[in-house]
Amino acid sequence: MSLGKLGLRRVANLLGTQLADDGIRVLTLTVNGAVEPGTPFDPDHIAERYRRAIDDAKPGFVDEHFNGA
Repeated sequence: MSLGKLGLRRVANLLGTQLADDGIRVLTLTVNGAVEPGTPFDPDHIAERYRRAIDDAKPGFVDEHFNGA
């Protein structure tokens, strides 16, 4: 993972920690594969996983990984 991505994840973690008491959810979703239509990493599958993750997340920081399933 690149240094920039790690930095963004750290900022998301800090924001989620600081804003959890206000009921705010901060989520990162790491896609562990090449995004391509018609594959397990289809953009529609990723969008559905992101929507479910947001719906299920509790306030604070959540770090999700999508492995194509």
